Amino acid sequence: MPKKSVWNMSDFERMHFSIRGKTLRSTILFVLILSIAAISFGFYLYTATINREYRKLTFHLSNMAAAVIDIEEVQKEAAAVLDIFDSIPENEKGDGRDNIERFMSVRTPAFERMRKLLMDMRIRGEAIAAYTAAMDPEHHRQIFIADSDTSDTFCPPGSFDIIEEDTFAGLMRGFSDDMDSLYGTPKLTSVLSDTEQYGYRCMAGKKLFAHGKYVVYIFFETDMNEVAKLSRTFFTQYCLIVLILDVLVVALSERALERGVVAPINELADAAKAYYEDSIQDRREGQYFSRLDIHTGDEIENLSLTMKAMESELSDYVERVSRDSAERERIGTELNLAMRIQSSMLPHVFPPFPDVGVFDIYASMEAAKEVGGDFYDFFMIDSDHLGLVMADVSGKGIPAALFMMISNILIKTRAQSGLSPAQVLKAVNEQICSNNREDMFVTVWLGVLELSTGRLTASNAGHEYPIISSADGSFELFRDRHGFVIGGMSSSKYTDYTIDLAPGSCIFLYTDGVMEAANREGERFGSDRLIKVLNSNSEKTPKEIIDAVSIAADNFSMDTDQFDDITMLCLRYNGESGIRFDSSLNIEAETDFQPRVMDFIDEKLESYGVGMKDASRIKIASDELFSNVSKFAYRGMEKGDIKVEIGRSDDHRSVFLRFSDSGAPFDPLKGKTPDTTLSADDREIGGLGIFLTRKLMDDVKYEYRNGMNTVTIRKDIDI
Repeated sequence: MPKKSVWNMSDFERMHFSIRGKTLRSTILFVLILSIAAISFGFYLYTATINREYRKLTFHLSNMAAAVIDIEEVQKEAAAVLDIFDSIPENEKGDGRDNIERFMSVRTPAFERMRKLLMDMRIRGEAIAAYTAAMDPEHHRQIFIADSDTSDTFCPPGSFDIIEEDTFAGLMRGFSDDMDSLYGTPKLTSVLSDTEQYGYRCMAGKKLFAHGKYVVYIFFETDMNEVAKLSRTFFTQYCLIVLILDVLVVALSERALERGVVAPINELADAAKAYYEDSIQDRREGQYFSRLDIHTGDEIENLSLTMKAMESELSDYVERVSRDSAERERIGTELNLAMRIQSSMLPHVFPPFPDVGVFDIYASMEAAKEVGGDFYDFFMIDSDHLGLVMADVSGKGIPAALFMMISNILIKTRAQSGLSPAQVLKAVNEQICSNNREDMFVTVWLGVLELSTGRLTASNAGHEYPIISSADGSFELFRDRHGFVIGGMSSSKYTDYTIDLAPGSCIFLYTDGVMEAANREGERFGSDRLIKVLNSNSEKTPKEIIDAVSIAADNFSMDTDQFDDITMLCLRYNGESGIRFDSSLNIEAETDFQPRVMDFIDEKLESYGVGMKDASRIKIASDELFSNVSKFAYRGMEKGDIKVEIGRSDDHRSVFLRFSDSGAPFDPLKGKTPDTTLSADDREIGGLGIFLTRKLMDDVKYEYRNGMNTVTIRKDIDI
């Protein structure tokens, strides 16, 4: 339908898009389909009937001829013809019509009597051909014995036609059984053929006898061209009659549709239009549907009566809707304000501490409603301690959001006062239980990370288990000891536990909304899927890890509604007093690229203001390491890349370089230290490069993690 309303359409458009037009088109289509089916079926019955009658006629002619013909004379003539035919070499047979002289001897009085009998029956039966012929199964030939024809299509004795294999097999199969096995009556065995040589004919044959490899039949053929002519005439007349009936049916249907459906619906539509236009101008007369006089005795009349009954209530309904809309708008505004207030209570700027490189952190919260009861928090307690909070308030909506904000403020205030996590939870629980009239509660995981050592002290008040990864990147549940929920009982006790985080390890905190995300079958996302996603993304940043979990949970639940708030926090502990690698270079592991690597390192050292002496030592060690990796990292393997990273500590007193490759695991620091007191000829080959690197650098470390060999060197510099 066009974008403009029905009232704005032209008469032609209304006719095209109206119910009347659509129904009329549907009626015409239905009648046409029904007519085509009727014509097809009727034409099929007619042609099938007339074809059957012609096939019966031809079949009975062949049976009558077989009954009156002298079989002995036919056998003698067939034997004479076939003996001569077999005596002719295959390469001289042609189609038999070139060997007429060889068969002149078979034209005996008996042959002429046979031809005359066939001719009389052909004329009386109005057939176009009658003949006896032998069927040659070996060469698919029809060899003529006697033909009643006297025209130019006469087939002399010994001439033959080559028949296609499929057609020949059909003839032999169709004319081989004389009786119907069920009723014991003669079968109607005839074949329709349309060839360029003989035209459209019906052929029926009766088996007379077998002569060696040949089978002799008597055949009759009738002309089917007349049948085709009669069929065309019938088809034309039948189509004309059906077309006239179609026009009458469509006209009567359209008239009935107009009076019984279209006109009453248009009256209802006009009344609705008048009501609409008056409503826009705040001008309602109150008599739009009541003045209609529709008596169709069907659903349209019921609709008219219903609209009359509703009319008196429409004004009140509009007023109620207006009041409800205003109220919903006010509530929506308040919910939006509450959402902004709640969002402002949670850290949302990342990275939160750009000057601190000891850890990377990211967190997110997706509320099931406009506002939620989950919350996370992280904050610096002092320069060496980071507080981490993950909590889930009972319930949802505004009450949960209010309880969440109170709980968050209390926890953060107590934690920043220097209490341990267990002491914080105990104090907050006692304060909330002292005035918890609504019996709400909150599950809390609270931890304090010592940045200088990686030691994490935590306590759990009925919250989900944290998931922690080791330095090699594998995540697993840490089944810590749970205390009771905050707000449950004022006498609840909580205990601290500690975890030592190695550099590179992660801690993943979450609420039960992640685990309980469900699909259409009611199956939950669960901890196994969560840990699988974490392990698949262990090398990524905390933000990328949380994004991966969120995408996996969304894909799992598909289009099912989110039932609970989903909140996540991920922290990666870097250690190393805040190393910040700010530049990197990926390059093929070939010694030919060594000058390019040295230029990259030299440029960065110059930007750091590193002195000539320290810069020279760093470049010598880097040259040795790059050369060593280029030569040996991918030995026996397809060549790969080397990643060179450079950075420095937060206090700018140390420069770090890291060389990473994906070759076979190999720790160069485990090699035997060369004895430099011996002469070059007496020393074992190898080890001098690593020995020199250790001498020049203040620290050299090797690590194999996540399929990568990593060598990190540190040089303390004067500033």
